[in-house]
Amino acid sequence: MLSFPEVRSVLPVPDFRFSPRPNDAAKISWNTWSPAAFERARVEGKPLLLSISAVWCHWCHVMDETTYSDAAVIEAIKARYVPVRVDNDERPDVNARYNMGGWPTTAFLSDDGTTLTGATYLPPQQMLRVLTEISDWYAEHRDDVAAHAASARVSQPVSTGGGASLLADIADRIVAAIAQTFDNEYGGFGEAPKFPQPELLETLLVEAQATKNDVLRAMVVRTLLAMAQGGMYDHVEGGFFRYSTTRDWSIPHFEKMTEEHAGLLRVLSMLLERSSHEALRATLRSCLGYVMQVLRDSKTGLFAGSQDADEEYYTLPLEERRRRRAPFVDRTVYADRNAALAGALCLCGVLLDDDALVAAGTCTLDALHDRMLDADGLLFHVCREDTMPSVRGLVGDQSAYLRALLDAHEVTGEPRFLERAHTIGERILERFEAPDGGFYDHAGIEETLGRLSLSDRPIGENAILAESLMRLGELRAEQRYRAIAGRTLLVYASSFSTAGPFAAPYARALRRYLSPAVTARIVGSTSVTGEFRETARRLPSPFVNVRTVAPRDAAALDVPPAPEPAAYVCAGNACGPPAVTAAALRESYDAVAG
Repeated sequence: MLSFPEVRSVLPVPDFRFSPRPNDAAKISWNTWSPAAFERARVEGKPLLLSISAVWCHWCHVMDETTYSDAAVIEAIKARYVPVRVDNDERPDVNARYNMGGWPTTAFLSDDGTTLTGATYLPPQQMLRVLTEISDWYAEHRDDVAAHAASARVSQPVSTGGGASLLADIADRIVAAIAQTFDNEYGGFGEAPKFPQPELLETLLVEAQATKNDVLRAMVVRTLLAMAQGGMYDHVEGGFFRYSTTRDWSIPHFEKMTEEHAGLLRVLSMLLERSSHEALRATLRSCLGYVMQVLRDSKTGLFAGSQDADEEYYTLPLEERRRRRAPFVDRTVYADRNAALAGALCLCGVLLDDDALVAAGTCTLDALHDRMLDADGLLFHVCREDTMPSVRGLVGDQSAYLRALLDAHEVTGEPRFLERAHTIGERILERFEAPDGGFYDHAGIEETLGRLSLSDRPIGENAILAESLMRLGELRAEQRYRAIAGRTLLVYASSFSTAGPFAAPYARALRRYLSPAVTARIVGSTSVTGEFRETARRLPSPFVNVRTVAPRDAAALDVPPAPEPAAYVCAGNACGPPAVTAAALRESYDAVAG
């Protein structure tokens, strides 16, 4: 049984969050990402210094304690720049456009948001030199930068796939490219540093099942075991660290992130649903223990964003940890991470036959619905402790929420989750869909400053959204969602290769689009149809959709209200005879889809 020391928040919740250790970074007159900051830069003729930080980021803390605490650096920034500080987790849209390859990001911008240059961590003396050089150069070339930026905005083309078509060959090529980077000796993909990449692992699992390729499944197992048994896993308190600095997974970066846990729990549940790996099952239980005991707020049902890195703490045995203050847990709630974790908990709960886990997942979804929806029916992105939620209109939140709601309905059969999925799906179409296909990463509700004015349709989020729309369409028997998903996927049919491993969700969505759609329509109350749902989820295809419908609503799905309970396996417009026992579901599936 894992044991956890008390975790206490030791930081206040100011406008800007700095290193928890002594530093003078707050002496810099930081501005928020706002029109006022850009206007001040224009009026004063100064460039902007954009610092993108994160509360969990070790080198961000180091930069606060060194560079941003250096008196000469502070004075140079005051005299020559308009400093702007952005939290990566709170503004992923800003980070997506200005990140310089890691955190901290140190970017230098013109007063219209054009990137002049940038870096990650800069020590004090190097920073002082760069501050002077860029300020002097900008004073001389400011007008040229503005003219060039205006020209680039006018002429920038937007690729939408052209005349490309959606072929299974595209998914094959993406998966083959990923497989070529597999590390046969240590597991994982590529060289150091190595990241968990749960979306990539999920894609390989789905592909393995869809194409009966056991080699791909073995890659996932090897990678998960390497992470779980090596330095990437906290063998005392449970939970995965953010990434490994070494190829053999031995030396991690010690942050623990809710986002990665959501993805890895999802992958572990999918793997263990169809195969037996006792070591990984033990890891799943241990990881769930960490998530539920450390990250979850039992009063709200919502989850913290992350836990800080503390290399010394995490090398201690349990008894010594108990005498130490645990690393800081950032209790900020992020909608996308909470939604993803809620869906994963539902999947883990049904796998482990643990109703409490399923209840925790649905509680989180209900809390997001009650606490984080804005007046337009879209999720806010972020909510710090004891504050109102903020940052509206990011597609990542809506996409994660939609997927989790579909997961929750398929696991529980509760109609409210499918109803909410339909509602948020419609809001996504209204607020984010591009005229020529795909979805923008934000709805333009927040100020579109700088490069935020440039449209961005990230392939990963669009692929996950397309996959969810296909699921929603099958569950509701509305084919227009499939057409929208196809138009979305077509946007990337000519450019997917430029995304590298980040195209993994695109391969998964494309495989679903090109595979026969199979839906198990289960008639009956949720209380008597649980075994039907579990059996349906274990049917051979990874693309089976599971809809539970009350008898009074069965006619809308072209299935009879009686007998009850019963299940109908449908492929396209053809449905098999009623399966009046869960065991008969497989026979019905073989008759229709085999």
